[in-house]
Amino acid sequence: MTDQEVYQAIQESTNAVFTTMLHLEISPKQPGEETDPQPLNGVMALLGFTGEWVGTGILYCREQFACRLGSAMLMTEITEVTNDVLDGVGEMANMVMGNVKDRLEPLVGTLAMSIPTVVYGRNFHTRTTAQPKWWVYPFGVGPDSFEIRLCLTHKKTP
Repeated sequence: MTDQEVYQAIQESTNAVFTTMLHLEISPKQPGEETDPQPLNGVMALLGFTGEWVGTGILYCREQFACRLGSAMLMTEITEVTNDVLDGVGEMANMVMGNVKDRLEPLVGTLAMSIPTVVYGRNFHTRTTAQPKWWVYPFGVGPDSFEIRLCLTHKKTP
């Protein structure tokens, strides 16, 4: 599995979900890697992957965009982060990561995926002990932005 294959899976999956489910035009920004995640503020939905490859997928955004997602999903104006907003971010992450999983399985074998865990706060870090490399793909949506992050590593057998 190459970096380009991962980035392509993320871009195609994210675009498909956002245009189909929310009718939002997204603009891909320059993808990159992160090995030392910096503190974040906002909302993050995490999903675990397991199989021959293991890791985590994340949808991360600021509060304003989380409210925009919740508003679009519920078709009502939401101006503050509520349980409905957190559920909406978790569901969007579930759909995007499910599509990423489907696109990567021909390259890495069968993957199982956990249910989303959603974190909302300020000055929090993510860290994995499996592999320090995260693929990070930022997207713009008008004045807002969000990121899809993925960390996958081949499972070591004893």
